[in-house]
This record gives sequence, structure tokens and C-alpha cells, in this order.
Amino acid sequence: MSLSSPSIRHKFLAIDEGLVQLLHIDEQNPSLDWIVPIGHPQARDMQLIGDGKVLIGHHHGWSEFEIATGKVLFEFTGYEGVTAVRRQPNGHTIIAGVDIAGVTGVVILELDETLKEIHRAIYPGDYVRLIRQTEQGTFLMSCNDRIREGDRSGNYLNEYPVEGFYHAWKSLRLPNGNLIVSAGYGAFMVELDPAGQIVRKFGGKEDVAEEVNPFFYAMFQLLANGHLVLANWQGHGEGFGSSGVQLLEFDAAGKIVWSWSDSSRISSLQGVLVLDGLDLSCLHDERNGVMSAV
Repeated sequence: MSLSSPSIRHKFLAIDEGLVQLLHIDEQNPSLDWIVPIGHPQARDMQLIGDGKVLIGHHHGWSEFEIATGKVLFEFTGYEGVTAVRRQPNGHTIIAGVDIAGVTGVVILELDETLKEIHRAIYPGDYVRLIRQTEQGTFLMSCNDRIREGDRSGNYLNEYPVEGFYHAWKSLRLPNGNLIVSAGYGAFMVELDPAGQIVRKFGGKEDVAEEVNPFFYAMFQLLANGHLVLANWQGHGEGFGSSGVQLLEFDAAGKIVWSWSDSSRISSLQGVLVLDGLDLSCLHDERNGVMSAV
């Protein structure tokens, strides 16, 4: 059974958490494909930071890779327990994690261009994965069984618990004010209205072919055409390359229109970033939902 339209071909980056490696795949020109070791455990975040570079956030901080070649251009390893890293338009870097920098709780630090800490916000809690900034200047934080929204002063403004969330991974605010969230081990995608009520839910076991094997829905990206590309992570370590279909693209109706897996090259993909149509010379962010230059 084909899960892909032959008319869809992507160029993308992917984090293989199982093998601790970074992939560049170009379906139009496979001669440009490469795979390199990340060199640090628990690589979880990924962002285009301009000048042809991608930032990979990991347990110790972050590394910056040249997209054309996979060459490591810079590394910062000043912390332990980092789960999210976001470069800012002013050149500063925001990092997040639990109990980092000798502080108890969910911590968000801002570092300037010299890597000096210039701001910190501390929130109650013992779990966070990816964070994303909103157009309103707040942080959307994935906190296990709920999404929390916090301000820069360490206050939670809203929280959005959903039945079935377990290690929820990522959330974005859409232009209409709704949130879109990947449910982690819940293995579904969900859109929530501003009150936290479910508007739509898709991608779960009941909605997709058995071969997809929804296990852990992790990083996702909204495309300009309204589609959503998602990493369907399959497990820690080696040996998961034949388990499930690990990259999925859903159209606006929740139907799978593209997929990618290659057991000869991967174990378990946790992050994906589609490069089609993006200007790699620019910093990109998702404050308006869709990935765009800032």
C-alpha cells in the first residue's frame, strides 16, 4: 500500500535519535544526501539559523551544522539537561530544560552572542520538552500531559491538558488562535481552541494504515500549503529502522499524502525539518504557525 503521492518529493533534515545522527535527504537529487554523527545525546530541537546553517539542540546545549555538507561549524556544551534551543532574531539564544544551570524547576535561559546569560525565567514543574515562542511573546511548553503557556517572568498564563497526552512533544499557535500539538506516546495530532477544547484530532491508530505503526508523535512542521509533516519516532537505540513509517505528511483533511522511511539508513527519527522553498540564508521561526523567515 503506497502512502505517498508520486508528485510529492521533499528535501529535508531529520534527527535520528536512535543512531544519534543527522540526515540530509533530497528526494529530487539523492547525490546531495548525507548522514553525519551529532556527537551528543538526546538531540531534540532543530532550527534554521541562517547562513546555510542548522542548529541542533541536544542534552549539553547545541551544535551548528553546515546544511550543504553536514560539517560541524560550532558547538556549545555548557549545560546538562537541555531539551529546547531557539536562536533569536537579535542573535541571542534561548535554551530550556529541567533543573539546568543549578536551578530547580523548568528553566528558560537567554544567552547573548557572547554566551553570557542575560535573563532567566523559572517555572514550577519537573518536565519539559520542546518550547516554541508565540507572536504574543509567550512560551508554549510541552509538559508531559499538557501544554503550558508562560510569560518571560516565570508565570504560567494558561494550560491545556488533553486526555491521551503522554510526553507531549511540541505545540504551535495557529493564526486563528488555536494550538496544534503532537501527543508524544499518545501518537496522535490534535488541534485545540483557545479554551483547550478539541477542534480536530488526526493521525491516530484508528485513522492510518497498520503499517504506519503510530508510536510516538514528535517534531512536526506546518507547510505553507496547509499540510503537516511529522516524525513518528519508534524507540531508543538501534534496530528500529523497519518499525513503522517514520516521516508522515498529512493534508488538511488528515490524510497521509507523503511518507519516508529507509531501514538501511535509520533507526528511529524524532525530528524533521522540510527545506523546500525556504531561504537557507535566513533565520526561521514558527511564531505564526508556518515556518517562515524572520
